[in-house]
Amino acid sequence: MTDTAIIYSSFMGKTRKIAKYIADRLNADIFDLKVQSNIDISGYSRIILGTGVHAGRPYARVTKFIEDNRSELNDKEVVLFISCLYDGDKAANQCSEITMEYQLSNSVYFSTRSQKNDAGLSKDVDVFIERMKS
Repeated sequence: MTDTAIIYSSFMGKTRKIAKYIADRLNADIFDLKVQSNIDISGYSRIILGTGVHAGRPYARVTKFIEDNRSELNDKEVVLFISCLYDGDKAANQCSEITMEYQLSNSVYFSTRSQKNDAGLSKDVDVFIERMKS
């Protein structure tokens, strides 16, 4: 078992693609909340949560997971990534609002409008992965 778990919910597949890409590069365990909602996170020191945004709201499965596991998450490094359509200030504000709603301190957004890497994802995903490795 690795020390990192990636737990995500995806609607159209972009968040899933990002989560799998990150998991492969960090050698992390990965969980899709559409498939499995009862996840034992006790053995992980870092939890990376991933969600898309629809109508300005993060996906309900991620919200429910955080609510159901709040006390255990408080004892771990928790990082949130958001896959969104916006970029710039609008994306940063959306990310900030969701981060505050979730009562988290560490988050990042990946815009579908940003420059792409070889996998067709935001180049910011690679920057995030390097940050998680250090």
